[in-house]
Amino acid sequence: MELRIAVTALNATLYIIGLTTALAIFLPFSPMTIDLVNVSRRTQISIYRHRRMLWAFTWICFGAILLSGLIGVLGSHGAMGTDNAIYHFLATPNPTWLWTTLITIGVLTLLFWSGYVPYVMTPPSRQRVLTAAEADRILHPDDVVLGLVYGNKVRAYPRDAIARPHYFTDTIDNMPMTISYCILCNSGIAFKSELNGRPLKLMSVTAYNNNIIYYDKAMDNFIQQLDGKVIDGPDVGKSLDTYPVAQTTWEEWKKLHPETSLYYAPHITLRDKMVAKMLQMLIPVAKLSKRSKPWHRIQGQLDSRLPAMSFVVGVEINADSCGYPLELVRQHPVLNDVVGGKPIVLLYDNEHDVVGVFSRRLDSATLTFEPWNDPGAPTLVRDQETGGLWAVTGKGVEGSAHGKTLEPIPHFNKLFWFSWALFKPGTRIGTPTPTG
Repeated sequence: MELRIAVTALNATLYIIGLTTALAIFLPFSPMTIDLVNVSRRTQISIYRHRRMLWAFTWICFGAILLSGLIGVLGSHGAMGTDNAIYHFLATPNPTWLWTTLITIGVLTLLFWSGYVPYVMTPPSRQRVLTAAEADRILHPDDVVLGLVYGNKVRAYPRDAIARPHYFTDTIDNMPMTISYCILCNSGIAFKSELNGRPLKLMSVTAYNNNIIYYDKAMDNFIQQLDGKVIDGPDVGKSLDTYPVAQTTWEEWKKLHPETSLYYAPHITLRDKMVAKMLQMLIPVAKLSKRSKPWHRIQGQLDSRLPAMSFVVGVEINADSCGYPLELVRQHPVLNDVVGGKPIVLLYDNEHDVVGVFSRRLDSATLTFEPWNDPGAPTLVRDQETGGLWAVTGKGVEGSAHGKTLEPIPHFNKLFWFSWALFKPGTRIGTPTPTG
């Protein structure tokens, strides 16, 4: 009798340890439960690095309970004599722990299948590139897209489609690219899919302060999207080559770039469709922007200089960062500034609601820009030094500017202020700069 009591106590202990270990693997890596633990970024990374050991420990605990329960069931049905030594030392006196563990495994399987970020946030298995005419049969005119111009290619990516996996991989003008988007920050950017000449093999693993963390399986690096660099791993501190993406509607993007194509990656599996639908219903950007605070709890303090969920254009150069409130940019559609010692200009296209950030250096000159045809909503801007006219897309159209192109500056376009301030705590807030 004492042995049976001891076996039951052992099963209870193994169950608690196994369940606790499984939850430690799951809780910090699921949008459903991340607020319950809200552990540090270092802890999240440590758990993920040791996940195989933790899984082994979980299954050893659950496996021992299942074995004990199975022996008990076999013994109770005469398949094993009750005088058998194995039965006496290992058997659970009743099948309660066997069924409890089986049900727990079933529930955990469902939770991991539906809510564990490394399993759920994977890109669709099928994708293809559509012409604008083909895309018109799929997208509505007011659907928001992330637009990328690279070399001689122009591509759009549906924001709702990329919101679930948080990234797409693509090849544009023979360059492997990763287009990255985090819905909780409304932060979109593109980067070259390689580091130190080696291709990246990314997967989404978790979120820290509402921003996605990627894991590069090829080089064992962890990459924070808003940092734009490796935060843990062999290449810690190294930055990715980044490229800006615009956020606007499909209709307006086509007007700006009639030659655009669309990256189409439909949701095929049940899980893909289910998670995508959940994101669209629970946390659309329109709903997020009406909140007074981030969707998930954060570590650190919110910067109260601007409303947490207001939109900014975030620029960082040489460790110097600046957030430009979108309302400021709309009121001052031509903003000359200097960030990290580099002269830049923000150009806002009122007609298409697109913000571009460009270098003001051209050849050996530093240009100063001003509105040309309509100070409130310019479609062309003029540089004071040469009198050349430029489109708000950074293309020279007339005079000395004809045929020239301004260098685009990597930036985050229309992201939430709270996220920019959390990851760039020393950031300043942009202000109007006189053009004359």
